[in-house]
Amino acid sequence: MDIKRTIEKGRIKPFLIAGGALFVLIAGYFLISFDPGGFEVSASKLLMGQVKQGDMVIEVQGNGILAPRNATWISSNIDGIVESVRVKPGTAVEPGDVIAVLVNPELIQTTEELRWELGAKEAENKALQGQQESAYLAAKIAIVKAEQEYRHAKLEYDVAEMLNKRNDGSVPLLVLHRSKLATEQTRQSLMYTKEQLEKLAVVQKENKEADDARLSKLKNMLARAETQIRSLTVKASEAGIIQVINIEVGQHITNGFSLARVARKDQLIAELKVPERQIRDVAIDQSVLINTHTNQIHGRVSRIDPAVINGTVQVDVEFTEPLPNEARPDLSIEGRVQVANLKNVIYAPRPVYAQSNTPGIVYKLSADGKSAVKVPVTFGMGSANEIAISSGLIASDHIILSSYQSWEHVDQISITR
Repeated sequence: MDIKRTIEKGRIKPFLIAGGALFVLIAGYFLISFDPGGFEVSASKLLMGQVKQGDMVIEVQGNGILAPRNATWISSNIDGIVESVRVKPGTAVEPGDVIAVLVNPELIQTTEELRWELGAKEAENKALQGQQESAYLAAKIAIVKAEQEYRHAKLEYDVAEMLNKRNDGSVPLLVLHRSKLATEQTRQSLMYTKEQLEKLAVVQKENKEADDARLSKLKNMLARAETQIRSLTVKASEAGIIQVINIEVGQHITNGFSLARVARKDQLIAELKVPERQIRDVAIDQSVLINTHTNQIHGRVSRIDPAVINGTVQVDVEFTEPLPNEARPDLSIEGRVQVANLKNVIYAPRPVYAQSNTPGIVYKLSADGKSAVKVPVTFGMGSANEIAISSGLIASDHIILSSYQSWEHVDQISITR
């Protein structure tokens, strides 16, 4: 019986030890939780700030780029194969600068054939013009001859008739009638010759107009082909910065293909990405300060995109002053939008977990700075670095700004130095 009791006591002892240790840990936790000085934090690990009273500018920050207000695509006016590309993205170009050179052997051959055909047609028209002039001249000579014959016949008839009247029929009647008939025949011949000349002039005019039309068509076809030849050398139409090159050597492109995009350097806007939770305070025409990392430029909000993409909203900014020399498309920038100007408010540097217009907690330092106590507060409007305090703190209070996650379960901490 004594042996049995000894064994049972030996089994119970470890459980008692473990239970005692657990009790000590739990008691220690509660002592730390309820002892004002039970949780110690080194001052070197804390970021602190002072509560102030005064005017406060509420700003919303966003990153972004400079972008062209309007970008121009340079397109091809002809099919071709890219022979060379003369520019790269970021290159500054002026009107007339060569962007790329294309080749089109079929177009070159067609142009040469049109030149030959045009030359042949011009020679043909020149020969036809000579023939028409000769025919017209011959017709005029025929009229002159017909007029002479008519005048000669009429003169003979007039003389015969006059003699016949004076000498009472001394001229034989047959001779008189023959003279009269000859006069009438030459008159009609003259009339028909003149009509023939008029018709010849009309026909020659119509033929010339038709030949001129065919010649003009060939000239237009050649002019268009030569324009297309010139279009094989693609040039910039305005000054700007090349943003995109959409071609490479050896690539076959078609008429209307977009080769490159050009943006004017003096017509840029800022495109900022503002967090979705802050966009509610942003409005059109609010003042904006853009930082190019070299200069600061003032502007105003001109557009707020209705879409939310990856948790941000795009805000467009028009500049209200000249751009600095370093301004160019796609330049990385930072922007601060002034959304409000609060007068005579309580505010502080923004603690880590502070959210605008919501209740929260902060740890307020004691007067000697050796401890801090948890204080409920109500936050007002806030910017990236500062936030208004609606209740819970007064000016000159000092608070902890850094994360309190590791001691948020206690109401007070000790600060060691």
